[in-house]
Amino acid sequence: MKARGKREKWLTAAYLAVFFLLALTLAAFQPLRDPEGLTSPPDESDRYAVPRFIYEHGALPTGLEEELRIPGYGSSYGLYNVFPYIVMGGVMRLAGLFTRDPGALLLSARLVNGLSGLLMAWVVRKLSRLLFAKPSWQWLFCLLIVYQPMNIFVHSYVNTDSFCMLSTAMMVYALVRLRRDGMSVPSCLWLAGGMSLCALSYYNGYGYILCGAILFISYFAGERRFDWKGMWRWGLLTAGVVILLSGWWFVRAYIVLDGDILGFRTQNELALRYGAYTVSPMNTYQARSVGIAGMLRDMLARRFFFKVAGTLIAAYGSLTLRSYLVYSVYFLIWGAGFAGCVAAFLRVLKARRGWRYWFFHLTLLFCVLIPFILYLRYCYAYDYQEQGRYLLPSLVPAMYYVASGLRELSERLSRRAPQPARALPAVCGILIVCCALWQVFAVALPAYLAG
Repeated sequence: MKARGKREKWLTAAYLAVFFLLALTLAAFQPLRDPEGLTSPPDESDRYAVPRFIYEHGALPTGLEEELRIPGYGSSYGLYNVFPYIVMGGVMRLAGLFTRDPGALLLSARLVNGLSGLLMAWVVRKLSRLLFAKPSWQWLFCLLIVYQPMNIFVHSYVNTDSFCMLSTAMMVYALVRLRRDGMSVPSCLWLAGGMSLCALSYYNGYGYILCGAILFISYFAGERRFDWKGMWRWGLLTAGVVILLSGWWFVRAYIVLDGDILGFRTQNELALRYGAYTVSPMNTYQARSVGIAGMLRDMLARRFFFKVAGTLIAAYGSLTLRSYLVYSVYFLIWGAGFAGCVAAFLRVLKARRGWRYWFFHLTLLFCVLIPFILYLRYCYAYDYQEQGRYLLPSLVPAMYYVASGLRELSERLSRRAPQPARALPAVCGILIVCCALWQVFAVALPAYLAG
């Protein structure tokens, strides 16, 4: 047991250290802005304007400042939830006590997301122990999420996606823990912390807040009666912490933006006033009275869904640094995982499972689908972009089903070929780590150094 525990500590340390090394390599070498616009992270210079404003002025922006406007779009990232940028601005002010070097200040802001990714990796490891009994499948689940090249990428530059990814892992961890162990103060605080961080970071993750609240309430439904007293007791604790931690931002937005707590109305007004027509709200599918069916036909003609799947796996720089070798490996692993998941679903249908089992999994599936629905809505009504990173909030529950599907395939294979079946999680894990190393050191780093 002691040897196993020691090996577990070494594996965890290596898992965290290699991830942070990859994120740090990207953070240190990728440019903020390059002349040809090929290797700089998407929109980072416009996003970085917000923490830089906080660093220079020592105050929060309203989002209306001219220096924050995005060229062509007319609006600014200062209109949205800026909590990650607040943290970055604070770290930049701390770094500014020792240096005024622009590169060092940029790196200090990027490292905030690197540490956020490190925390996410730690939470995912804790979650894996709740979802899978065997260590081999626990580690495969961790690697599927944390070492996905695009996940590494969002933890290496200035954005709010990184904090959102951390928040989704925290919420799923809390919900699984509550399902297994029942109500407790630590689990409710995990859930409240995840909801608060999500509310203050990225709108595409808001589906988790809704699904998490619904699943949380369902835990109080007994066989014969609903535990109203328990729901109010634990619900008020969780909601109170969420309001305490995140409510201030929406109160501020209501005051500063004349009631526009999400910033959407103000964004449209600024875009119409200062933006170019090609990215104006007047040039969207919705504004041109093109129906959803027309947009979907257009997407199919443009191979939209294939491009989005590729950029969800790995597309560094301005979606230019790609590897079709990495895509092939991931399509193979994901395809096998989802096929196994369908086989597991058909098997479970024959067994008698209670409504709680189905409701839990239905809620997780909605956590996967809601970012995709919001993304289609964004393409239809705001800005058409073929960027798979908008779907990253789906990653944690989606990879749970991929890992579960691969486990189902392994169990079926073990009846005919025990040795290959036992090796399956290790082989998949090695391929995933190799893809991450290849994407960073063979695809991205040479392009950064050449520039």
